[in-house]
Amino acid sequence: MQDSYRNPWLYGAGWAYLLLVVAALLLPVFYIVYISFNEFGFGARIYTFTFDWYRLIGADTILVASLKWTLALAGAAMITAVPMGLLAAKFYKRTRRKVAFVFLMLSPLFVPADIMGSALLVYFKNLNGIFEGLGDILGVSWFDDWFGLGFITALIGQIIYTVPYAFVLILITMSRYRDQQTEAARGCGATGWQAFWQVEFPQIRVGVFSSLAFVAILSFNEATRTALLKGGFDTFSNVLVAQMLNIGMSGESYAMAGTMTMIAILVIGTILVVTLATAGRAGRKALPKAEPVATAS
Repeated sequence: MQDSYRNPWLYGAGWAYLLLVVAALLLPVFYIVYISFNEFGFGARIYTFTFDWYRLIGADTILVASLKWTLALAGAAMITAVPMGLLAAKFYKRTRRKVAFVFLMLSPLFVPADIMGSALLVYFKNLNGIFEGLGDILGVSWFDDWFGLGFITALIGQIIYTVPYAFVLILITMSRYRDQQTEAARGCGATGWQAFWQVEFPQIRVGVFSSLAFVAILSFNEATRTALLKGGFDTFSNVLVAQMLNIGMSGESYAMAGTMTMIAILVIGTILVVTLATAGRAGRKALPKAEPVATAS
């Protein structure tokens, strides 16, 4: 049987299909970038190339403030959700009820975003009322707004949403790790932290870094739960959705969206190029070792 990858027509057809799918997925994104350079904005019959909208991004205080809040939420989600996912993955390897554990970890993904956000909204409002009532009984104001809508409630909503993804990504990488290596390190006198940091983490760091990137992307693009739980501030996604539903996106919004798109493509492209180059060098180094050694007759 002939290997399909050795058939140049099938190989080319595979690449053509892949490029077609990627182009179909990215076409709306590139169209946004295309519009962001138009002096007359979306829907105009005349297209005049300009950088003016990009120069005006800093003047749009609402857009800049929303981007800052979005980045703050993404950073807070990364430093909380990823360690929680890592601890969950480590506990999974120790528990005997693995199916039940995975079901519990992934259960938040089964609930639609609007239902989960609404449920958390009602929960936090009632919880906040209970604590305020307790403060009134005790005659103190310490408990006021402990669970009022704001950054913390929005972060909790995003943690519930992102922890399952972090757990799965880390677990996939951790499946190749053997616990006997930790036992051997402990037997050599290493502490629990030293065994994790010096032996286990180097082998699972790809999953940890991947989960960091994935959580950041999910947090940056999350809108429904955040809109219901954020309180008095706006995130980038919420501002864009509000503009589209009311007055339409401004030129600065298109420019900001274009900036975010180009930065994301640049970062992801750089990671892919570095990864492929590293893998290529590793393959070339391993090739001479894999070649059979000729023996003298």
